[in-house]
Amino acid sequence: MDLLEKYKKAWENQPEETNKVSKVDIYKMAQAKSSSIVKWIFIIGILEFVILNASSFIFMDSKNSKADNLIREVNLVTFFDIYIALNYVVVAYFLYQFYKNYKNICVIDDTKTLMSKIIKTRKTVKYYVAYNLLSGGFVFLILTFGMATHTFNDFSTQKTVGVVAILVVVAIIVLGLIWLFYQLLYGILLKKLHTNYKELATLDELK
Repeated sequence: MDLLEKYKKAWENQPEETNKVSKVDIYKMAQAKSSSIVKWIFIIGILEFVILNASSFIFMDSKNSKADNLIREVNLVTFFDIYIALNYVVVAYFLYQFYKNYKNICVIDDTKTLMSKIIKTRKTVKYYVAYNLLSGGFVFLILTFGMATHTFNDFSTQKTVGVVAILVVVAIIVLGLIWLFYQLLYGILLKKLHTNYKELATLDELK
């Protein structure tokens, strides 16, 4: 039996004023848990941003790196410059939303508003994960098209189709691993946040 169920049964034999005090205590516990979860979502987002960009500089910033040479060979330097700039803007926007959600949850003083903020936070994280997966797939398509146009000129049609098919399979596997990574990274926190939401919904019904 969870904490809210214990309180619910106890309230049936308690004075109304005692019930109100207990509900305030439980609400504060739920708010503190929600705030902590959303704070960790923000912290993980920051760490992810720093680590991924540090890795990008290590593997792509060198003028003699394989990634840089490939991008130059298929004439996609301008595309990647624009994409990276736009990606910074989009990721910064999501990080700002994570931070704003955290700050908002810290000062909310009623159950319904806290519940709505939890829903908003979950949606923001899901949109962030979807953006990263879709943008990764989009970059792969552009890179594959560039390679097919420039690098595969000397290949026969059959060989080109075979190489592209292999690249597609590799991309699906990589995107699948990234999806699993996000499920592990954010999924656990979102599950806890959803559990907290259900507890608050139960608490709201006990008015």
